[in-house]
Amino acid sequence: MSKWKIDPAGVQTVLDNVKPDKESLEKALTEEKFQGVYDGLDWGSIITDAVPTAVSNVLNDQGTNLKNISNRINAGVIGVANATIAYNNGQEEMVGNFQTNMVSSAEDGDFSYFEEHGYKG
Repeated sequence: MSKWKIDPAGVQTVLDNVKPDKESLEKALTEEKFQGVYDGLDWGSIITDAVPTAVSNVLNDQGTNLKNISNRINAGVIGVANATIAYNNGQEEMVGNFQTNMVSSAEDGDFSYFEEHGYKG
């Protein structure tokens, strides 16, 4: 059986550290910066006419890829944060169940709850 130990404060620290990195990535890859690249390619004559189209196609694909990366970062942060909350809520629920059954077992001597759930004293 695996043992889980999640430190919510540690998880939050990691998630907090992701945010500035993600924002830095988004600032570095703005639509305006891509437009600057397109504008810089318009100077060519017929000799370089195909270059802006080729670069535009590459950048459009990369824009989609970068949006997907950003979406995955956001989803990862939200998913990990919520998984940590759910884990801790589950832990609290289990503790409550065991404490409730501990009290009733102390009163009536019925330890079947603990036997059913594989916990032995």
